[in-house]
Amino acid sequence: MEPDGASVADLAALGKLFEEYRARLLEMLRQRIDPRLRPRLDAEEILQEAFLAARGKWGRSGQEPPKSSYAWLYRIALDTLIEQWRRHTRDCRDPRREFALPEQSSMQMGLDLLHAGTSPSEAFTRKEGSERVRQALDRLRPADREILWMRHYDGLSFVEAAVVLDITANAATVRYVRAIQRLRDLWQQTWGTPTAGGGD
Repeated sequence: MEPDGASVADLAALGKLFEEYRARLLEMLRQRIDPRLRPRLDAEEILQEAFLAARGKWGRSGQEPPKSSYAWLYRIALDTLIEQWRRHTRDCRDPRREFALPEQSSMQMGLDLLHAGTSPSEAFTRKEGSERVRQALDRLRPADREILWMRHYDGLSFVEAAVVLDITANAATVRYVRAIQRLRDLWQQTWGTPTAGGGD
């Protein structure tokens, strides 16, 4: 049965939109699924459930997603993953804290933000430095890690991140800048100057 208020044309438009972003959404889900839960969580199934959720929302609003179609679908897919995460862990921990940053990507992101005077290829050869980057990222607040992840790993624009977070693009930009500063502050408090060259 079609959701109330959604025409066949509306649903066809949503299906086309979903297919357009399917690969990108799947990649996001696969990277965010906790390795410990991969035997029980399947990105394809989560995306299918997200599509059903999107159908319901589309039918109630009868309108195109606001500002960014991808960000609208991204948020629904991420919310669906969080719900599945909670269903399988049965506790009250914050899923955004538990989501593990992909090893290579978290190192690249941290090196880009912290090691302005060192090339990634050089920095990646230093195991200790990479581990420090991960520790610094892990110590950030979930909201800070999330905005950095959205921008540097998922490739969202500030407008898209704002849609996902339900804030203004300006607020998303401010949150991002503050997250970078907190990351650098954490690094300096623990290990001193962020760059191997002695300057930022």
